[in-house]
Amino acid sequence: MVTGVWLALFAAGCCEILATTCVKFSDGFRKAKWIAGFVVTMGASIFLMSIAVKVIPIGSAYAVWTGIGAAGTAAVGMIAFKESKKVARIACLMLILAGVIGLRLSAAG
Repeated sequence: MVTGVWLALFAAGCCEILATTCVKFSDGFRKAKWIAGFVVTMGASIFLMSIAVKVIPIGSAYAVWTGIGAAGTAAVGMIAFKESKKVARIACLMLILAGVIGLRLSAAG
């Protein structure tokens, strides 16, 4: 069960990445299909987060959720939208991911 809630939390973070990508493609919320994509993926993200917080402490769950969303969205930005790939930026994203992994490992004990 514990692994299942962590998978739900990971999926929630991935939905967060998709939701913010839909915002980018929505052109200021002017393109209906991207707005719909945002609503669906954000709804899925919140739903999956609600499953995770039944077991995972809310502070840890929120930090992991936002960490996955932030790092993943930044990666999408660098790959799909040709955003900055400076070493310092990538190093900071790695620190976020290290924090996410640390929270997961600390919850195991």
